[in-house]
Amino acid sequence: SLKNGYDLSILKPNRLERLRFRKKIKVKNNTPLIGCIARYSPQKDHSSLLKALSILKSKNINFYCIFAGTNIKNNQKLIYEIKKLKLYSNIKLLKSQNNISRLMNGIDLHVLSSSYGEAFPNVVSEAMAFGKPCIVTNVADSGLIVNKTGWVVPIKNPKQLANAIESALREIGTKKWINRSNRSRKRIKINYSINKMIKSYNNEWNKVYKKN
Repeated sequence: SLKNGYDLSILKPNRLERLRFRKKIKVKNNTPLIGCIARYSPQKDHSSLLKALSILKSKNINFYCIFAGTNIKNNQKLIYEIKKLKLYSNIKLLKSQNNISRLMNGIDLHVLSSSYGEAFPNVVSEAMAFGKPCIVTNVADSGLIVNKTGWVVPIKNPKQLANAIESALREIGTKKWINRSNRSRKRIKINYSINKMIKSYNNEWNKVYKKN
């Protein structure tokens, strides 16, 4: 099947955008920054991610996390859960972002903890195109996109999700992490770029043309 094509000349790492975003949200440059870009919906299972982050906080692991998307910013259910888990100083809720480049460049790692029905989540491919390793739950095509560049964990399992995030956070800043970031971007370039999509379409049309 033909997937969305991503323009890697637009979706690309930019150090200046990283610094601007962190300054805007008042996060130190050396604080590991996790992103979860997803609208608020039971499907996205923000609760499992919050429980996983709570496990990390109980281990005194340093991190900050951005939740961004439709119905996120003033969401009372999320705010209640964040307060209940004592995560208020570790999480910022943002509305949908117009400048996806600045946000993607700002984060170190992207997490999508969906519990069902993802099909082909664009946000995972986009994050990887920006060179951001991803942690996803094993739903639909999420694991296929990430493959061995990141982590794929079972759905609704905060403990395993926390373990994966902890592994990622310990890697940030190392040569292994730089290599992982490069492999993430390269995987999108090889499998899901605009050029790849155009070639796929041309191949399909050629088959049709030859049949006729």
